[in-house]
Amino acid sequence: MKIPAPVIARSLRAIDADWKLAHTESHSRRTTVLQISAADGIERELVLQTHGVRDRQRNPHMARDEFRLLAALQKSILPTAQPLHLNTTHEPPFFILARLPGAVQPAANAQTLAESLQAIHAVDWRRLDLDFLPQVDALLASDLDTYEGDPLPIRSALRSSLPKLVVNPPALLHGDFWLGNLLWAGGRSTGIIDWEDAMLGDPLADLGKSRLEMLWSLGEAAMKRYTVAYLALNPALDASALPFWDLWGALRLSHFADFAADAKSASRMRLQYQRFYEAALREIA
Repeated sequence: MKIPAPVIARSLRAIDADWKLAHTESHSRRTTVLQISAADGIERELVLQTHGVRDRQRNPHMARDEFRLLAALQKSILPTAQPLHLNTTHEPPFFILARLPGAVQPAANAQTLAESLQAIHAVDWRRLDLDFLPQVDALLASDLDTYEGDPLPIRSALRSSLPKLVVNPPALLHGDFWLGNLLWAGGRSTGIIDWEDAMLGDPLADLGKSRLEMLWSLGEAAMKRYTVAYLALNPALDASALPFWDLWGALRLSHFADFAADAKSASRMRLQYQRFYEAALREIA
């Protein structure tokens, strides 16, 4: 969503009175790269982020909450962008961040991906006062009520399995952990981005949804290696409920055709999706 240049310019002056907006480049519906000029001659690039209508309906304070989370994560070891300015008076609200180095890669080592997810879940969210984040339980309950039009047996399987669900202690969850939200340079992780779906809950909820993302991106063998590597890093976790969280991930990603690159990709993803949720249904049964 495009923010007018005069509005951006005022926000930049709130960060540094000497900064001027030289150029903007839209990278997605919610991300714009800002090129900044200043009297010191140093070229800077910042990132402006906002949220769509559906996200703001789900959480009217999403910009504030994501900005607050990123500020807290500056005290952790995670490679996250430094938040610089929050504007909640504009509609839609937006915030400006320092731009992280690195780029998205179309493939990554399963072990490295598992280590990145583990690092997120290891954050001491209580020390960082992150209890303002949504709880998985509340989101799960909302999803089970919302997806009335689900033609698949996923929702009914989740509902019937919920009373006997074994839950692990809550951790910080990214909520949308996939290759598109990871930056790399020189073979190492330089950034974890797009935290608007962050929540608190069972780490397996993050793992289950990301397993489907890895299946689409890297294939079944890599997804299995990723899963084995993550569970090996977390031997204290009770993984018995992973099929349940696989199904919740499948429910939340049932709109996958919206982000398929083309009809061929959509067809492949549809087949992988069906095999994924059917395998989880068998495990739950």
